[in-house]
Amino acid sequence: MSKADFVPLDSRVADVRTFDCGNRDITTYLRRFAAKNAALNLNRTFVLHGKQRHNKKTSIAAFYTLAHQTLAREDLPDKRQLPRYPIPVILLAQLGVDINHQGQGLGSKTLVHALRNAYRIASQPHGIPAAGVILDVADFNALAFYESFEFFQPLTKNPMRLFTPMGSLAEL
Repeated sequence: MSKADFVPLDSRVADVRTFDCGNRDITTYLRRFAAKNAALNLNRTFVLHGKQRHNKKTSIAAFYTLAHQTLAREDLPDKRQLPRYPIPVILLAQLGVDINHQGQGLGSKTLVHALRNAYRIASQPHGIPAAGVILDVADFNALAFYESFEFFQPLTKNPMRLFTPMGSLAEL
């Protein structure tokens, strides 16, 4: 396994207990819920391994979690040609970079990998189609980060809920 690749979380290999991104909710999610939710097939967490620890597990430099969700047609920015029933989207549920790896561009790399993976999942012949990717922003620092990528737009009147259509991710 290359340390430069994001791979599905395997808590037998990755030391989730040492991860800390500085945001308590995101850190707690990875430490306590990511592996459980994956085992229940609720979502999938992908990690970028860091250094090997004394316990033979590797640290986690960064991670993201993807899940499927549906939205009401009325909630999407472009409603034309959409059916009146709930529309499938991919939720970028979590994204975090360990404090020991922040300030090195890893947040951008993680986001781009997550979006490429979402696009791949939605565009494969045997994948699960989705109209786009949504995310709920954790705080205003994260909002500034996501807004620096010009393809995100507010999904609702809440500026902390962002959306990008799947077609905008084709060139990533």
